Amino acid sequence: MSRTPVVIYGAGHLGRQIYHHVKHHCAETAQVLGFIDDTKGVGHEVIDGQKTLGHLADAVHSPALQPSAVHMVFAIGYTSMVQRRAALDRVLAAGYQLFTVVHPRAVIEPGAEVGPGCVVLAGAVIDQQVKVGAACFIDINVRLTAGTQVGCNNYFSSGTATGSRVQVGDDCFFGMDCTVTTDVKMGSHLFVNAKTLVPRDVGDNLKLVQLHKGRELPLPRR
Repeated sequence: MSRTPVVIYGAGHLGRQIYHHVKHHCAETAQVLGFIDDTKGVGHEVIDGQKTLGHLADAVHSPALQPSAVHMVFAIGYTSMVQRRAALDRVLAAGYQLFTVVHPRAVIEPGAEVGPGCVVLAGAVIDQQVKVGAACFIDINVRLTAGTQVGCNNYFSSGTATGSRVQVGDDCFFGMDCTVTTDVKMGSHLFVNAKTLVPRDVGDNLKLVQLHKGRELPLPRR
């Protein structure tokens, strides 16, 4: 069976992490040619002998890297979801098809739909009738429960869970161990801090933070 030639867009920490998953879990379907990175020139070693191949603006004019020749693995991190969306728009405007990476220990139930360019890691559960838009990152042990609808360019950190029939817009970041309760509607451009509970509808352009009390206790005397 022939393998799809792919390039990884983003040579940072997330790009190296996703390269590991492509190499070890998509070896039968994908052949990695290298990394595209708009902050590095050609020839920088990234990982495992793989090097940068230049900027996106240069790749589109290269016969070996143009959209008709390769698929793109989207690996831009979450430091700025605005910049991440801008990078995604550049890739799509250039005409590249996005390659989806699904870990073999992720569960995608029949009837669920995962959009192009998503990365779904081990232990994640995409339940029945869930729809996930393009270029979402779904980290370890994320649970999207039945009927949930998710837009594009959302980042779900490990342990995030939704109840049934949750709606999420575009360009949202969820920190570790967030919980969204059943039937909640969430807008776009949201930052949800780690361990935050979202029990009601929220609009656009918000930062949701739930503070948790903590105490420092002395160690018992020996």
